[in-house]
Amino acid sequence: MIETAVAAARAAGRILRDRFDQPHDVSSKGLRDVVTEADVLAQEAIVAQIRARFPGHQILTEEAGHALGPAADYCWIVDPLDGTTNYARGIPHFSVSIAAEHEGVLQTAVVYDPLGERLFHAARGEGAFLNGRRLHVSERSRLIDTLLDLGWARSPAARDLSSRVARTLGPAIGSVRTMGSAALGLAAVAAGWEDVYFHSELAPWDMAAGALLVREAGGVVTRPDGTPWDVFGGMCLATNGYVHQALVELIAPEM
Repeated sequence: MIETAVAAARAAGRILRDRFDQPHDVSSKGLRDVVTEADVLAQEAIVAQIRARFPGHQILTEEAGHALGPAADYCWIVDPLDGTTNYARGIPHFSVSIAAEHEGVLQTAVVYDPLGERLFHAARGEGAFLNGRRLHVSERSRLIDTLLDLGWARSPAARDLSSRVARTLGPAIGSVRTMGSAALGLAAVAAGWEDVYFHSELAPWDMAAGALLVREAGGVVTRPDGTPWDVFGGMCLATNGYVHQALVELIAPEM
């Protein structure tokens, strides 16, 4: 499954890389939510790779709008282009995100940055890796030293929560980034580049692969109020573990 996820991510990545500097056909799917022709083409490439090897598996992918195939023990969770707004505007920060779960438990994850040729992968119980090098979360334990990647939600209610959390955490932490790709933000926590990733409004395909990367790199993923995370839960707080409880105590009252 890792080999299939890697092959699918690279196939999609080639499409995204080749079309990056070209004019895009951009349309709106909803409030602050856009799609390009590259999203659709990359999705087709990924689905073809998975279907060729695992025809009985279900595939849940962003641009299809529904699960492809009947219910099955195995389900692939795919974002063919995470960071579409960045991509459409020519900002070189986006990724392909592919995860697979078995009976609701994440088993496999790949996050691919096609411009930087950075391929993150993880398998349940086997660790997380970047281009073959094992990853581990940071060991920063003081909030004042932490670097937070803050996801910026689309809907008014979720954006209001993000704003309140930013105001609450601002005086306590070191610095903040808003990069525009949840999958790469979570991968950055797994790599130890960032210490925290928070987002108040995510779809399963935004966070499935990244969450497994964080956990396999030694980090912690929960809902922002500290309750258990699941891929359909709509939000996440991912950290190196050392600062997790302190952050939960600050964020939970804002929920």
